[in-house]
Amino acid sequence: MSEKSFDEIFSVFEEVCNSYKRSNQYFDILFDSESSALITKSRTSENIVVNAKKSGIVARTFTGIWKEITLTEFSGIKKIEEKLPRVANMGKNLMEFEGWSLNEEIKPKINPLEVPIDEKIKKVRDIYDYMMKTDDRIINTEVKYMEQFTERIFFNNEGCQLRQVIPRSKLFIIPVAKEGIVADYDYYIDTGEIGFEIFDKIDNDTLDKTAEKSLELLQAVLAPSGKYPVILDPGMTGIVAHESFGHGLEADQVMRDRSYLKAKLNQQVASEICTICDSPTIDNAFGTYFFDDEGIKASKNLLVKDGILKDFIYDRRTASALNAIPKGNGRRESFAHPVHPRMTNTYFEPGDYSLEEMIKGIKYGVFLVHEYFGMEDPLGGGMQNTSKKGYLIENGEKTKILKAVTLSGHVLETLPKIDAISRGPIEINGGTCGKGDEDNVPVGSGGTYVRIKEALISPG
Repeated sequence: MSEKSFDEIFSVFEEVCNSYKRSNQYFDILFDSESSALITKSRTSENIVVNAKKSGIVARTFTGIWKEITLTEFSGIKKIEEKLPRVANMGKNLMEFEGWSLNEEIKPKINPLEVPIDEKIKKVRDIYDYMMKTDDRIINTEVKYMEQFTERIFFNNEGCQLRQVIPRSKLFIIPVAKEGIVADYDYYIDTGEIGFEIFDKIDNDTLDKTAEKSLELLQAVLAPSGKYPVILDPGMTGIVAHESFGHGLEADQVMRDRSYLKAKLNQQVASEICTICDSPTIDNAFGTYFFDDEGIKASKNLLVKDGILKDFIYDRRTASALNAIPKGNGRRESFAHPVHPRMTNTYFEPGDYSLEEMIKGIKYGVFLVHEYFGMEDPLGGGMQNTSKKGYLIENGEKTKILKAVTLSGHVLETLPKIDAISRGPIEINGGTCGKGDEDNVPVGSGGTYVRIKEALISPG
């Protein structure tokens, strides 16, 4: 798409929006532009993928159903009025909100777009080389660096005139250790709404500790199987909040009768000490932004309060259908993808305990550490979440290190058994989430430490 200043885009979008009267129909238009880079290195390969600025426009109107048109050139802007129908007296088919204005850029300390690609490659190679020299038992290391720079401009015929520019970076380090026939690995990950300064957090001490964590797993034993008291670290807590619980709250699933939580609104779904939120307003978190892709202002969504289910996760359409207020969860991967109600940063609020108190309260149980895999089951509410490692707890103390541990069971049988949550601050880990296996968007998940008095676990 040919380059235009945001002032020029504002002018074009305002004119188009004014041609659709809100009382007749809802109309919006979104400009989406993204630059990204991905550099990975391991013992067997090195890959560099750089995507220069890709941009496009999507315009849509609601006449009982959404009708959309996408453009890859501004010269085609007149096609919008040709392709999108004009109707009368259908504006009330979609809930109306007050228009607002915003023009915000998150400016990283080091703008990755201004850093030469050779310097980025060197940083990745230096980490790889250092990790491979830490110990003879480190037989391979994968280093992955990702950066993404996104600009979105949104206008609608309610008066929204919005622009946001957001950088995101991720650094992932996986040292693989082997001794005899035993091989295993742990990992380091850092994500956030930051720039190239993500590498400033990496020093030799951090890399040494990352290698040690993989080497430690060479001595790990299998976890026990059965029902035991367990403690989840913030990463595992986040997987429960996002994968096991959050997907069942997406209002499109609720409307399709594909959510196990549909009939649970205003009912007890968790222990009374549990508060679960979804918020795109947490500073520097991977799933944070100022407004969603439907122009709704980002705000905190209180999903569970004192164990009671208080709200679902909406986009404009589902909020209108269910007579609810959207909190900024209408999201699309890009202009070429549809809007769905999606999570942002989903997490458990802190509690009143210290981690030491939680461990001391267990005679025999398991501490699950470092999230590895999570399964979503919005229809049935099944739970299967795996940690990369764990620790046996005996008589109130951590003892043996364990290989991967899987937490299983049913969400609505497990959440009521939470009996302790640690004090803050919360930790949010970043990643991407798809709708099924498509439409990936950046998200975060986390919380603090959570203790469940009885949960089903097995070796992962």
